[in-house]
Amino acid sequence: MDFLRVIREVCGALDAAGVRYALIGGFAMALRGVQRATVDLDFILMLDDLSKADAVLRAAGYRREYHSDNVSHYRSAHADLGRLDFLHAFRGPSLSMLARAERIDVAPGLAVPVVQVADIIGLKVQAAVNDPQRADADWLDIRLLLEAGAGLGQPPDWTLIGDYLDLFGLGEEIARLEDWYVQAQRR
Repeated sequence: MDFLRVIREVCGALDAAGVRYALIGGFAMALRGVQRATVDLDFILMLDDLSKADAVLRAAGYRREYHSDNVSHYRSAHADLGRLDFLHAFRGPSLSMLARAERIDVAPGLAVPVVQVADIIGLKVQAAVNDPQRADADWLDIRLLLEAGAGLGQPPDWTLIGDYLDLFGLGEEIARLEDWYVQAQRR
């Protein structure tokens, strides 16, 4: 997948169509300081904008492979355009996540909205709870995000992280996450 091409072409078209979206997932982690292999692009998208986004994606050569109330998956027949996954924002936490997103430079003259570190962590907590087989990888991603933030002197929004943990009955985990951050600061 040619990530810069997809971001330039697809995100540019989404912007031009007035679609409200932001990057999440592995590429968002990279833009937040954690280099991790990824093979697709993941987004959060305002559900009300799904029909506009669908038109943009179809015009760009993508076809929708899967759709539910919560997610849509698109794939292009062209390998360099790859797969795009969209989480639909329509509930309070996902709407807030989208509202907090900020544009980050991906390349000179190319910026894309990206959710906050605490929101990526919230999505990772949800993924770990929903699929115990991936939980170890998701908790590692959380640790890497916290360590990267510590290394950059950028503390996350601990209150928001606590809210996400509480949402999934994991409030006691905040101490472990804070410890990871503190330990990384000491390095």
